[in-house]
Amino acid sequence: MRKLTLSLKIVSILTLGLLLYSCNPIENDSDSSSFIVVESIMGKDLAGSDSTVAFSDVSSGLPDSVTATLRSAMLDPNPINGVSQYSDIMLTRYVVTYTRSDGATAEGSAVPYHFESSLSTLLPVGSSVTIPLMIVTDTAKSQAPLAALAGTTDVLECTARIDFYGHDLRNKNVTQVASVQIRFLDFPNL
Repeated sequence: MRKLTLSLKIVSILTLGLLLYSCNPIENDSDSSSFIVVESIMGKDLAGSDSTVAFSDVSSGLPDSVTATLRSAMLDPNPINGVSQYSDIMLTRYVVTYTRSDGATAEGSAVPYHFESSLSTLLPVGSSVTIPLMIVTDTAKSQAPLAALAGTTDVLECTARIDFYGHDLRNKNVTQVASVQIRFLDFPNL
């Protein structure tokens, strides 16, 4: 009986140890052994210099872009078999949604409509890649609420949420979320 109790305790401890070892919240969202790291997202200020806040001229009629610096990294930074090229991540698309600084999210009245765009960018493990991303479409500038800012000195402040989607080269899905502040205004009326 004593040996059975000891054996059950050992099995219980080993089982608990395995359960705790597998409780990684990042890993639970994906089967991939790698993930996307967003190092920076830079827009342009009124003077055209790099800025962590993007400024969008609603009267320009042109889309606005930011520059994102991304890389992939391993969940286990020192894998037993080393890093494989199959851990590199292929970004396939991104989705941009907006919220106002007061929390309003009504598309087409409080904030611009969300949009999706394709990507075909490889993120090698351990190497940074910088890519341009459209953050405001030209169509959004001709629709509410941005069209109402033309000819005024009003400013609309929003947060653009960028959802990145891709997969590692084993075809395991990988996602990441980032955000950037945007100030919408009519530049000529400043």
